[in-house]
Amino acid sequence: MKQSLCPYTLKPLAEISNTNGEHILPRAFGAPESFTVPADEAENTRMNDQIDSPAINDPLMRLLAVTQGVKSRSGSVRAKLKGVVTESGEEVIAILGQEGIDFRFVAPVDVDENGSVKGVRGFGDAAQKLVNQFLRDSARKGRKMEVDETVSQPNPHLSLGLEGDLKVIHKEVRKIAYLMTVRIFGDEAIKSRSGEIYRAAIHAETEEEVQATGLRGGTNIDSIATLARAKHNEHALTCFRIGSAIVSAVILFGSITGICITPAEGFSAPELAGEVIIINATTGTLTSAPYDQWIRDFMQTPEFGQAMVRAASLQTYKT
Repeated sequence: MKQSLCPYTLKPLAEISNTNGEHILPRAFGAPESFTVPADEAENTRMNDQIDSPAINDPLMRLLAVTQGVKSRSGSVRAKLKGVVTESGEEVIAILGQEGIDFRFVAPVDVDENGSVKGVRGFGDAAQKLVNQFLRDSARKGRKMEVDETVSQPNPHLSLGLEGDLKVIHKEVRKIAYLMTVRIFGDEAIKSRSGEIYRAAIHAETEEEVQATGLRGGTNIDSIATLARAKHNEHALTCFRIGSAIVSAVILFGSITGICITPAEGFSAPELAGEVIIINATTGTLTSAPYDQWIRDFMQTPEFGQAMVRAASLQTYKT
């Protein structure tokens, strides 16, 4: 359906001086560059700062992206893990990428009270490379420099931690779910009660605040058998109308999930109108199918029977 409004300001796009494509799913998660809806450029930037950037830089999400070989505009995605050398307690950073792992000390250089370098530490040959760099820089500036000690730690025992902020991640999931409704249902998704709920829920900080917006749903994708699933190198986005509700479900990297349900008031789309999108995060490619066609095909597969069993078992457990 036609979209003529900004999904955030509700202003007509034709009356906004600068518009651009707002990515439905971040490029850094492996989405195609063209997977966007039009929006006010200023609002796009604001949402990137408040929602997308924190999610993209979340250590858990970056690690998932690295394991699936995701490439962003700047190249292969890398993840940083903080940790310590177990024996000394010195802080380190592990940088994970497709080419391997690079370990670095947070403070690789020791200086005395006069600012002179006392020692340099590093992993493998990194310490000597750092010393050579200091010597070259000092010589170029006409200063004589002496390094008292170089310590190389080829095989230290490291303790690394992985953090994931689910509050940040779930905000991103709700934003993706909203923009999927905009992609499919256009202005009706923006002007309706559904759009109002989403715009409030995207910024909600607690589960109580989310509930207060009127957004319903959950995170257990197995509770609804009629949703597309995803492999670990895929994202699955399912959005459709069913009765008096609009369902928009998101699965990121086959593991991060969210189901968002909003009222269908103000929607003219018929029953089961919608779309299923599967994105290969490794290749940045997308496949799409109308939901009514997809569900008919899915119901003929063994996977549908398995999904029905899982959903029924959850209902039995609740009872």
